[in-house]
Amino acid sequence: MKTNFLMGLEPPSRATLSEQVAKQLATRIAEGEWKPGEKLPSEAELRKAFNVGRSSLREALASLTLIGMIRVRAGAGSYISEQPAVYFASPWLRSGRLTEEKELREFAEARLSLEAEVAGLCAERITPRQLAEMERLVEQMKASIHNAEEFAQLDLSFHLCVGAAANNGVLNNILSGIREQSMELITKSLLLEGGKENAMRGHGKILEAIRTHNVVKAREAMRTHLQLFQRSYTVLLQNRQPKNKK
Repeated sequence: MKTNFLMGLEPPSRATLSEQVAKQLATRIAEGEWKPGEKLPSEAELRKAFNVGRSSLREALASLTLIGMIRVRAGAGSYISEQPAVYFASPWLRSGRLTEEKELREFAEARLSLEAEVAGLCAERITPRQLAEMERLVEQMKASIHNAEEFAQLDLSFHLCVGAAANNGVLNNILSGIREQSMELITKSLLLEGGKENAMRGHGKILEAIRTHNVVKAREAMRTHLQLFQRSYTVLLQNRQPKNKK
């Protein structure tokens, strides 16, 4: 097994820790430390090498799976993709406003803080009519899973619907004011490996928490949904020009 993975990780939040693990793994993969098709060390070995818990490691691996750097084979472990850098040269990394890591991080942090709280308020205050509209949007997303443009519009509408159902005019205006940037991020997320499927799972959990008026679970579901894509974008931006070792 290759060693010296990571030294001196600071112990911030679990999400930040998993980001650090994902970034370091992605850099090593992009530099050719493991060849395409090669199996990564076991989960136990990686946890020991990075000195992290199971949750942080699994979140990091999920981020790399989402951007197509690794493939998980049921019961057989994680393998390097045949084309691990397939997304790094994609035009969408250069399009739109959110093309630098700092811009992306700041916007993602703001959206995460805002929408997690909004989801909690929504679970507390949503009306039957608003809930029916939210359920309709989720059903329409299922029906448009093969139409990326329509799916992206419905995805944004779902988030705006959560904002409206929070019944706070100030928060709703803020969400509406950043809809262009949110749409850009949503559109990019759907280009990732399994992006639409991950979005559907996330929305389903958010909807269920809101339907049962569970404020805590609604916040957690929204936070988890947004964090998964945030970590993946960060890894992509940091490794968009990978160089193979000579």
